Amino acid sequence: MSTKPSNIGRWIGAIIAAIVLVAVSFVGFRAFNARAHANAELQSGAQSPQSDTAAQSGTQSGDAPQSAQPTPVDVPKPTPPPNLYAGGQIGAQATSQWYVDLWAYAFNTGDTEDLMKVCQVEGYCDAFAHDLERMHTDSYLVKPLTNQYLQTNKIYECSLQKAGTEGICVEFTFLQTPAVFRYLTEEKASEEYDTISTVTGEEINNEQTLFRVLFLEERGDTWVVTHIWDH
Repeated sequence: MSTKPSNIGRWIGAIIAAIVLVAVSFVGFRAFNARAHANAELQSGAQSPQSDTAAQSGTQSGDAPQSAQPTPVDVPKPTPPPNLYAGGQIGAQATSQWYVDLWAYAFNTGDTEDLMKVCQVEGYCDAFAHDLERMHTDSYLVKPLTNQYLQTNKIYECSLQKAGTEGICVEFTFLQTPAVFRYLTEEKASEEYDTISTVTGEEINNEQTLFRVLFLEERGDTWVVTHIWDH
């Protein structure tokens, strides 16, 4: 569903491009996870369903005022969910919710410090942080992306056969709406990223319910995300 940025308008006498940036789960994750899935077969143990949880990250905002100095959109830092350090499946489930919240915050602000403490997916996390640095250098946020964690569908002990690692798998759904960024030059708006894709102008306000599977490994008293699958 990826398209090239197309909505070009006039802004203070200069040509800018208004593009809608959506979660990497639509394109970037799919490309990355195809490689990850080919290298690791997932084996699951006994399943134990968890109660539904809900949390929302990010705030909604209208278009930025048309001024020479764009007003920054206020995006508050997410609050860690309860049981984040509880350990076991409860802690892993809380970490999956925390990951979704931190991902949206990093996307909207370019601040990846907390996300990188949780995101340990080889080949993706560093590339995503690099793309966000480029994007936030060349553009400004008009409307934040929002992620709302809806429910945990399954949580169970699992392993990656070829990697020989044990962990917890969390399957969950969340609701997402796209963000809007504006670039100050047409040249920057036409650049492409490895982990970020765009949607058409007609899809700017579309909410989508997404399904994700995280493989988490325990590191000390915390869980980290080391593999991701979208379905």
